[in-house]
Amino acid sequence: MPSPDRIPRPTASEEHPQAVTIGPEGTQFACDCPADSRIAGYFDRRSRKRQEAGQRYEPGAVSKALHEALIAEGPAGRTILELGCGPGAMLVALLSEGADRASGVDLSPEAVEEARRRAEEAGVASRADFSVADGAHAALTPHDWVVLDKVMCCYPDVDALLGNSIPVARHLYAFAVPASYGWRGAIARAALSLEAVALAILRRPCPAYVHDVAMIERRLTEAGFRPVTRHTSSFWHIAVFAR
Repeated sequence: MPSPDRIPRPTASEEHPQAVTIGPEGTQFACDCPADSRIAGYFDRRSRKRQEAGQRYEPGAVSKALHEALIAEGPAGRTILELGCGPGAMLVALLSEGADRASGVDLSPEAVEEARRRAEEAGVASRADFSVADGAHAALTPHDWVVLDKVMCCYPDVDALLGNSIPVARHLYAFAVPASYGWRGAIARAALSLEAVALAILRRPCPAYVHDVAMIERRLTEAGFRPVTRHTSSFWHIAVFAR
């Protein structure tokens, strides 16, 4: 079976909507970074639904496992960039645990606003900034750590995302992706395919992809990183690479 395995690719018009960047002081300005409007719309709806229900986003088991792996590497004094930061739970937690500064990038404007509020409530807003942009194309600045928690699976062209994000990681690159190997990979592909059908029926499409984990890790190794943590949580591959 070819890799990545694909669930329908966005059309050109869906891949290139205009995004808005939100600065640390709440200022907004146009950003031409391409983004898939279907993914942004899906997570916008999820964020609004939480807010309407008065609920607070809480990380799931995979995000918690990745967070624990990052804590083991010591976030104190580090600058951290998270691509696909969502409502900001990971970055706010790492700032609360001693990280110096953090930047979050996400396709969903609603999730970014939720992240900003979460940072304010935690008292770390002065050390955090959040932007609406596409991590595969946005101009990124170097940070000590780069984190992608269940994000690569949102990208049909993972090469562009890796090519844009790996060079800005000074010391550490961490990610969680669907496992692409063995029986876990087969189940991950099947589950994402079924999810795609269900979301299409509900008219809430959110494309997802299973990318070759070995290729991702090879790209990191070629850039001078070495694995310090690698394990599987359910059907997700979690890894931390450092140099």
